[in-house]
Amino acid sequence: MAFLVLFARKMSLKNQVNDLNYKLMQKQQELQDLQAYTAAIADGEVTMNELTTTPASMFGRMSQYMVASHNYAYQAAQFNYAQFGGAYAQQMQAQQGQAQQGQAPQYDYQAIVFNNLYQQQKQQFVKAEQEQLHIKEKAMENEKLKLEQQLKMMEAELQTIDESINKGIKDSAPQYA
Repeated sequence: MAFLVLFARKMSLKNQVNDLNYKLMQKQQELQDLQAYTAAIADGEVTMNELTTTPASMFGRMSQYMVASHNYAYQAAQFNYAQFGGAYAQQMQAQQGQAQQGQAPQYDYQAIVFNNLYQQQKQQFVKAEQEQLHIKEKAMENEKLKLEQQLKMMEAELQTIDESINKGIKDSAPQYA
């Protein structure tokens, strides 16, 4: 009867170990996908090549990132430009005009100022996204660590059960003198 209980427990543990191995594999894949996404957005720009080679689990998030980062940066740049950028661009244009009297200005200062504001806002958006990703990555690593610890404990228990079964078989085997 004791062997039956040990064998039942052993089978149950093997199923649990297999389930944990599968969950661990999934967590590792999610973590790799998240790291690939983080690397793709590191420079603030997502190219079509990066978008098409992104893991399937992160494709939606990357598409949303592209739209959201542009919209946020554009709106914030418009607001900041309206606050002080236009006056700065006009001042720079006037200085350029005075320096080159009679020549057309070489630069469109308004576009340059707006583009600088846009790039600054886009970098702020990238930093915020990377902070969120860092927090999520740490949480995933903690979950992965917990799964690995559970797996080690179950494997140790499985080994103990195997040793108990082997010892029981040796002890119960008939001994002929």
